[in-house]
Amino acid sequence: MSVQIGTLIGAVLIIFLATIGGLRSVAPTDAISAFLALIGLFLALPIMFSIAGGWGEITSNVPEQHLTATSTLSTVQLLGFLLPSFFLLLGDQNMYQRLAASKGVKTSKKAQISWLLAILLITPTISLIAFTSRSIFDDIDPGMALIGATTILPTAVGGILLAAAAAFIVTTGNSYLLSAATNVTYDIVGKYVKKDASDKQLVLYTKIFIVILGVFSFILGNYFPTVLEVQMYTYTVYGAGLTPALLAVFFWKRVNAKGGISSMIAGVGTTLLWELILGKPFELNSVIVAIPVAVIVLIVVTLMTTEKPVSKNK
Repeated sequence: MSVQIGTLIGAVLIIFLATIGGLRSVAPTDAISAFLALIGLFLALPIMFSIAGGWGEITSNVPEQHLTATSTLSTVQLLGFLLPSFFLLLGDQNMYQRLAASKGVKTSKKAQISWLLAILLITPTISLIAFTSRSIFDDIDPGMALIGATTILPTAVGGILLAAAAAFIVTTGNSYLLSAATNVTYDIVGKYVKKDASDKQLVLYTKIFIVILGVFSFILGNYFPTVLEVQMYTYTVYGAGLTPALLAVFFWKRVNAKGGISSMIAGVGTTLLWELILGKPFELNSVIVAIPVAVIVLIVVTLMTTEKPVSKNK
């Protein structure tokens, strides 16, 4: 099966599930993918080590720079890869959406703690499997290292890993389509276009926008050569555009709408300027520039458009 056909099938499946199930279709696939990932990864790691001939053989088959923590990256370049995910998680609407849908505070806290523990286990395991895969396949693309490992694992274990990867792709697509369509429906259509819309009509609009945005995303995705490239790009736009303004609402009482909107525009604009027009100077990901610009604009515009609160002691 070609990449194009596989991508098309995935897009249709994601749009279909998001349309018919909403958040209820996201929660089960999230749970299934998490359990499959834990089982598959922990089964795969020792098998991969055995197939590759042990740690000594693995390290002897990879370039020397791969044996260091940062490889050929400078500290600033390394931050350029770490910060997009960090700021995305701080402001990710999907995370807030899931927490808001939980049964209560206790359930939410348990879920967050469990998620953190799972991430602490899964992340290094993925890295070690990908590292071992790089030792076995000399010229493998970094984004395909984990998937490539499934071709040499026992069928059952490789199948579990592939199922987990597919489940993660489906649930991520569902989540972002649902979030984006909900925003368009309730923040634009419901507020400005059809203010008297019933709940049933709003649900219908949400489903329509899921399909429209899904098709648009499929077309847009074809312009990026690898998944990692589109991931870094979108994570930066999200993190630089939304997270500074969102966090300011929690930690700075003086922040206002003008400061928040200006920060969003500055963060997204800087990302597009750095990536598309300037061509990513110095091989630095745009997050290194976009986040500081968004924060500075947020502070400056807020201070310029609000009066300093009067102290109660005076």
